[in-house]
Amino acid sequence: MAIKRFIVLLIGILLVLTGCGTRGIPVIKQELMDKKISVLMLSSSSLPDTAKQSIDQALQTWRSEHFIAYDWVKDLNTLDDQVTAKLKANPYDYIYVIGNELIASADGLMGQGLSTGKWTLLQSQLDSSGTASTSSDQAAFLKIDGQQIEDLKSNWLQNLLATNVAVEWVTRSDRPIPSAWAPSEEADHIVLLDNNEQWFQQLSFQSKQHAAKWIIFYSPATAAQVQKAKTLNISVIDMSSALSAQLNWTQILDDRLAAMTNHTWQKGSLSYNEKELLELKIK
Repeated sequence: MAIKRFIVLLIGILLVLTGCGTRGIPVIKQELMDKKISVLMLSSSSLPDTAKQSIDQALQTWRSEHFIAYDWVKDLNTLDDQVTAKLKANPYDYIYVIGNELIASADGLMGQGLSTGKWTLLQSQLDSSGTASTSSDQAAFLKIDGQQIEDLKSNWLQNLLATNVAVEWVTRSDRPIPSAWAPSEEADHIVLLDNNEQWFQQLSFQSKQHAAKWIIFYSPATAAQVQKAKTLNISVIDMSSALSAQLNWTQILDDRLAAMTNHTWQKGSLSYNEKELLELKIK
């Protein structure tokens, strides 16, 4: 009799559980599971703390609100064996590489065909190392717009020259100074670096002769060359490295999320938009 009562009670419990279904238990629908996205995030050691915090917050949101699975390898100086092992072990849908110093090694790693995922390389600052090949159908390169850079340089130079201060220009023969800034009659204000071992002596003489207030390196120069020019106690600027950029990493990552969830990822060279690039300025 006791056994019968136990069986009846057990059947009752099962019926109650069946009636309740999965109420109160979070269930991920199969269609969401089928659409689940996997991401490998690779970030450089040189990123500012604000950028690292934005990445951390974004990844947590991607996982909790959009069911995006991710691995994050941070504080990298190059894409090393640890990264290679992850690419071999996991079929990531999207790979993000954030940081100028990682871009060259990312270019090489893509060529090995370790992943069929979509790569996005993100420039983090203005310097010559932040360049990438965009010939791969798997790669997008997000960078600071070159025209914005040139416009800012041009505006700064025009404003400086409008004050009528004397300027000495340092450049190379393959990068002439535009005539609007250094007319032909002011050719004695220009010093060429290439094939000119006496460039500093010439610069020193011209600066004193013209009572120059500024020395402007128009073509890229070495740190040693710029430092040597500074010993003349005149304001010196290297236009090839004179700018700094403030990027809105929260917006950048939000836009990457939209590209994934809306399936609008694009290959090729792209520029940060006006919300992603907060400011370009002369250092």
